Amino acid sequence: MKTYRITLFFLFILFVSFTRYDMNTDPGNIYGNATVIPSGNPVTLFHRTVKKRYAKKNQTAEKNFKLISKNLYKYKDACNVYLLKSGSAGILIDAGSEVLTEHLDEAGVEKIEWVLHTHYHRDQCTGDLKLKKSGSKVAIGESEADFLQPAEDKAPFRIPDNFLLNGEFPGWGRRMAPFLKPGVDRKFAEGEIFHWKQYAIKVINTPGHTKGSVSYVVDVDGQRICFSGDLIMSGGHIRDLYSMQWIYLGNPGIDSSILSLNRIKTLSIDKLLPSHGEIIPDPCNEIEMLTIRLKKFQESFNSKRSGRWNWSGFVQVSPHVIQDCGTTSQIIISNTGEALLFDCGKEMTTERLAEAKRKFGIKKVSVIIPSHWHYDHVDGIPAMAEAEGADIWVWEGLAEHLEHPGRFGTTCWTGKSIKPDRILSVGEEFQWEGYSFKVFHHPVHMEEQIGLRAKVDGISFYMIADGTYLSKDGKVRCSIHCYNGISLSSGLLKTAQSFYDADPYICLPAHSNCFATHQDDKNEFLNWAIETTDIITALLSPPHPELGFNPYWVTFYPARVYAKPGDEVQISLRIKNPGKRMVYGMFRPKNYGNLAIQEKSVEYTLQPGEQRDFPLKIKVERSAQTGVHIITADVQFDGEVYAELPQGYIQVN
Repeated sequence: MKTYRITLFFLFILFVSFTRYDMNTDPGNIYGNATVIPSGNPVTLFHRTVKKRYAKKNQTAEKNFKLISKNLYKYKDACNVYLLKSGSAGILIDAGSEVLTEHLDEAGVEKIEWVLHTHYHRDQCTGDLKLKKSGSKVAIGESEADFLQPAEDKAPFRIPDNFLLNGEFPGWGRRMAPFLKPGVDRKFAEGEIFHWKQYAIKVINTPGHTKGSVSYVVDVDGQRICFSGDLIMSGGHIRDLYSMQWIYLGNPGIDSSILSLNRIKTLSIDKLLPSHGEIIPDPCNEIEMLTIRLKKFQESFNSKRSGRWNWSGFVQVSPHVIQDCGTTSQIIISNTGEALLFDCGKEMTTERLAEAKRKFGIKKVSVIIPSHWHYDHVDGIPAMAEAEGADIWVWEGLAEHLEHPGRFGTTCWTGKSIKPDRILSVGEEFQWEGYSFKVFHHPVHMEEQIGLRAKVDGISFYMIADGTYLSKDGKVRCSIHCYNGISLSSGLLKTAQSFYDADPYICLPAHSNCFATHQDDKNEFLNWAIETTDIITALLSPPHPELGFNPYWVTFYPARVYAKPGDEVQISLRIKNPGKRMVYGMFRPKNYGNLAIQEKSVEYTLQPGEQRDFPLKIKVERSAQTGVHIITADVQFDGEVYAELPQGYIQVN
């Protein structure tokens, strides 16, 4: 009897284990079958093990492919991959990863004849090479064909030594382009009809997510379908903002998306099939919702910077405060003739300083304080400090980026190492030559940026560097560029709050006129920052809008590692949970080049706000050629996969 009760109890535990979580998922696969663990419910090793075994035995066609209609399927992969069938042949709209190829027979498909891409990003294209080897052909809109060709299937990559660490390689590629190119068999023009079997597929240019994005419209099983790529997500959202910022500090993807959505709306579409998220069965309402959100964003950033009256000379703002309009520097001069430089790019040469000395009685530069680590603000520091014997004072949140710039990705890389002589902290007040200063965190342009308040000549000045300016209509505003690495939750808000707390009379930006402020300006700016943060949050896909705003929520650290053939090196994948709830996920590291990564996949759990480094051991093969070998990772975060978003570099010498 006792044995019988124990057996019943054990069976009950198994039943709870199977029914507590979704049985259609497998934590061993980070794509369509990935486990999503409910927030706040820790999972024991026992639960995971039982679930893995159960899922692997029960993977069926129904679980890998979602039937949309008789001849149309959806496969959740690195992106939503759509399979259009005709008998035993098929075409794919986007390819995702190579995982889908292992399950095609489950949908009754013997051969994929074509892959039609909506755009060139890696999460759409990493499966191309494997598909092409099995006889598939690749097509894409003509303006993005160059991102997928010429066909290339080997590493290392011949990238200039001064490449930008975020992936914009000079003369080599663009952000999120596939590292290995599949080649293109057909380039689609706007309005072209692609005939395949019984289907007539119309190509529609729909720029927004990328400049050359296209959508495909086709009648399938009695319904008009539009494969819309990353133009829209269910609920009237976009997946990310950073892809839409095709130009620095601009948002052309917003304007283009509004036009593209309006165009799709006129086509009498029954269903929108996006690259990410759920199918959209009511296109008109969701298009209207997203259009409203895009227009609100557009209105928030429609102010134009007032510019400068002088783009080359020095402007004496007060007896001891000089704005150098030919560089990014602000100069504070003491009664003894010593000078403090706030920012010092390469344009601030010893010759230019000599001119300032003649005009304003400067005897020497004694202190240099950088605002942030973009090259136009710091590249002149080493030479200037050496020539003048100046000390370099650096905010603690900026110090590592200046001393070891190769550890981090950015849009504006400097290869110079700058070691600080003094570390400053946010909120710190200090005296220099009879003037008082206070350090503020001013992160709208990038997370590692400060503003410096200076009380000089009886006036409260605020040196704000980049990102904040006076608009032509007299309002304090910000420009944003997500690839600089800024936070949605704090970037605009903290900047406006710091501006309010600094309470300056005159502001000194790096690239535009100095301007005076009053209390109404500070209040209006703070209200604008709050409203605009809400607008951006509503635009991006929940529940983690921060992931669509800051592409550096997952990075490799350090970004660049040097090695020789035969070496074993370590690099870490750094993941941050910017949300307010615990998340579960996993990642699969990948490499391009003669490398071997010891870890095949890693599971993780992150508490709200937690950031953690996950070390990876990489063996550089003895046959590795000299050059840059790229490592990346497919990262599952709270059930969604971000394919090959982070990238690190193993420099083999």
